Amino acid sequence: PEAEETAHQPLFNSRISQTLTDFGNLMEEFITHSQELNLVDLFDLVVERSGYKKYILGGIEGEERWENILELRTVAQQYRDFKPQDGLAAFLEGVTLVSDVDGLDESVDTVTLITLHQAKGLEFPVVFIVGMEDGILPHFKSFDDPAQMEEERRLCYVGVTRAKQRVYLVRAFRRSLMGSSTVSRPSRFLNDIPPHLIQGGGLWSGEESQITRAIYSWNKAPAPSLNNNVALKAGDHVRHAQFGNGVVVSCKPVRDDKEVLVAFTSGVGVKKLLLSFANLEKTK
Repeated sequence: PEAEETAHQPLFNSRISQTLTDFGNLMEEFITHSQELNLVDLFDLVVERSGYKKYILGGIEGEERWENILELRTVAQQYRDFKPQDGLAAFLEGVTLVSDVDGLDESVDTVTLITLHQAKGLEFPVVFIVGMEDGILPHFKSFDDPAQMEEERRLCYVGVTRAKQRVYLVRAFRRSLMGSSTVSRPSRFLNDIPPHLIQGGGLWSGEESQITRAIYSWNKAPAPSLNNNVALKAGDHVRHAQFGNGVVVSCKPVRDDKEVLVAFTSGVGVKKLLLSFANLEKTK
């Protein structure tokens, strides 16, 4: 009899049961919306409804981790025009990386995509290190901390010394994220490398050469037309699709565009945006 009573005991208490039920309902909601929404709208829904945004921003290094989420959303925008289910499948296929480097067979003739931390102890004939820019390597949070800066320098050294024959150090001329576009500066660590070991190093200095002018001309897309209906000034209240509500701090012309500095109230802080890309809505 005692065993029979135990068999009919609920597996979880009421609080845990309700939590699991809510989670199951949330997953069903996401599955339903995945068949209806484009990938970016689905991404925003999952981040908000799951509480993941609040969790990230409330944790250690929250702002830095949230920047990674925004970068992932930028990737998702490439699949916005796909059919809902096709976009999700293509996105997941594109961003899924194999991170189990313990079982990595270095003798296989293939490309391995890993982080600098994962590369410790491994060697490859040829290595590409991307993101050799101040703000990425070294990370911008190390600028005012000598100890962190040295740790970033050691990490860069680890990456360079993974190469048996040749290492390619790559940087972007310009980076954009959520409507904010800035010209990148070469990593200060490049200056630590003896000049006689470098080929092509003249391009790192930022000096405009014939090659750099050609690269910029090839990649220069026509500037999107500005929304002339949006005339912003300091003190205006605006809304951004991702960052939420904010107040304009400043607005100034930049070539064929306008640069808007906005203080957002959603916990993401102050953002510098290009008006033609940011799609800001003036609320009052």
